[in-house]
Amino acid sequence: MLAKSKHLLGTALFIAALAACPQARAGGAERSCASDEAGASAQLGRLDYAACAGTIAISDRQGATQADLFYTAYFASRPHPETRPIAFVWNGGPGADSRLLQFHALGPRTLQGTQLADNPNSILPAADLVFLDPAGTGFSRATSDTAAKKLYSTTADSDITATFILTFLRNRGLAGSPVYLVGESFGTWRAASVAETLIEAGQPVAGIVLVSGGIPMGEERDRSLMRALTLPNRTATALALGKLDPALSARPAKTLAEAEKWARDVWYPALAHPEALDDRTRIQVVAGLARYTGLAPAAIDRQTLWVSPRDFRTKLLASEGKTLGIFDMRRTAPPANETAGNAAILDFYRATLGYRQGQYAGIEIPELPIGNDWQYDQSPITTESLARAMAGEGPPSASQPWVLRAMEKAPAMRVMVATGLYDSLNGCAANRQAAADFPRALSERITAHCYRGGHMMYEEPTVAVQFASDLSAFMGNSHSSAK
Repeated sequence: MLAKSKHLLGTALFIAALAACPQARAGGAERSCASDEAGASAQLGRLDYAACAGTIAISDRQGATQADLFYTAYFASRPHPETRPIAFVWNGGPGADSRLLQFHALGPRTLQGTQLADNPNSILPAADLVFLDPAGTGFSRATSDTAAKKLYSTTADSDITATFILTFLRNRGLAGSPVYLVGESFGTWRAASVAETLIEAGQPVAGIVLVSGGIPMGEERDRSLMRALTLPNRTATALALGKLDPALSARPAKTLAEAEKWARDVWYPALAHPEALDDRTRIQVVAGLARYTGLAPAAIDRQTLWVSPRDFRTKLLASEGKTLGIFDMRRTAPPANETAGNAAILDFYRATLGYRQGQYAGIEIPELPIGNDWQYDQSPITTESLARAMAGEGPPSASQPWVLRAMEKAPAMRVMVATGLYDSLNGCAANRQAAADFPRALSERITAHCYRGGHMMYEEPTVAVQFASDLSAFMGNSHSSAK
């Protein structure tokens, strides 16, 4: 199987101490971690499951180990585990470990305050879960500075992740299981690119979930339209902060619909051809932007008529000396203590699972500067793309059209897109339009959801319930199956 892909780094090997598969008992109904794999058994409601921790050593074509990739896996006790969906999950960064999606959203135990507790919104009833820490995060490490320099790049990261997944599935006899890839933020690039690589290697992929990262499509074909369709997110934020006219605030749902229509009918053409506008039209566009964003007309560039994410965040409440949050534009206060709960997470690995190796980057030692060293080698960095990144419009170079190519190569693969309404890095309407821009046969396999939250929309209690329900349904199951 590995030989079918020209991209993969090479054969991946389990390290000797953690090489085992979960064992099956009672005809496959019960599953547990092997004796030489760190782990423990637990229950979520009436669902028995095993929590396992280990590493896989990834080697290059010459057999030299490049990285030891750490994972946390959860296997539910169900009949026929070989046909049960399995989801590989990671966050973004680049350079982020899996703590957010694992301990704040999808895992069977999540942080409640500073302690771990059972998570009623876990998607474990729908699919087994494998949370991956990329090289240089959590307990995962590149084996040398030379290996790190190679692996801290978009293309090598995709290759090593695909190799990890193929090895994980093969060693557990799960290559025939429905495979799902779930990535957040930059992790959507990893999910999309890995999906294509796996498919090329002969490993089917049932679906990918793109959380707060849009749809990696390559260089946008109509950037002006995608920019215009960020307006409803800004309008929703201005409504939440009480910065719009009372008449608009009195009917928020209608206001959001009006903002999207105005963005399509007026702002989009203006952004596409600003040089063609006369002074009167420019004044009208500025007035419309002020109406739907809450910005003062003087804060809007009358030449370009573009309000970048950074402009909106820094200018809306400038008179109050406040800047809107990148991940949730409703928030202007400094982030909460990011170390809260770290002790409970470390205790989970060291005491509950009995994992004794390594040091957790970001808890036991400082985070490694992976993002600073990252090579965006999937496409060229240009003066224009770098300027967009500086203005808050994403990475410094465009993605590849991984989603399109993967869907063309895998006619059954489906895509779920999740976007937060108050996220400065994404637009609900923009992502919905991006999905619609695919050829019809493909767009019908893409489902786009907009949630009333930020980049980490699952941190909103009511959103967490809906997000988990949508994700479980996407994977062909529901929470009710666990009852």
